[in-house]
Amino acid sequence: KREKRVRIMANVVDYLEKYYKDTNYNCAEAVFSAAMEAWGLDMPKETVKAMAGFGGGMGCGNVCGAVSGGVAALSCKYVEGDGGHTSPTLMQKVKTYIRLVKTEYGSEQCKMLKPQFFSKEERCYQTILRIAEVLDRVDQMEA
Repeated sequence: KREKRVRIMANVVDYLEKYYKDTNYNCAEAVFSAAMEAWGLDMPKETVKAMAGFGGGMGCGNVCGAVSGGVAALSCKYVEGDGGHTSPTLMQKVKTYIRLVKTEYGSEQCKMLKPQFFSKEERCYQTILRIAEVLDRVDQMEA
């Protein structure tokens, strides 16, 4: 069970390098972990393992792992009651997040995002940085 710590909230992008460049985490694990730390949410280490299969667009170029990691993080922060279907704030945040990613970068799909920003040196860091910036904006919006 997660525990919430009360503290001043930071931005997800502030922790992204720590979880993407300084570990072996993939895009989904890195965005999720950065958000958990930024938002002061404690998660068991096993929870990060649940994000592993979402990296690289679920390994086949589907929804970008950074986007999936962001959706999972929003879920952890905003689910009220007994799941997402009972959490209008969560669903509005997720819809806004996906809409903004699509509007700003043309797609939420890994196969469309990766070619825009990938480099051998940084791998997908520039992609996930941009996705995390959108996540920060959505989190800070009034519901």
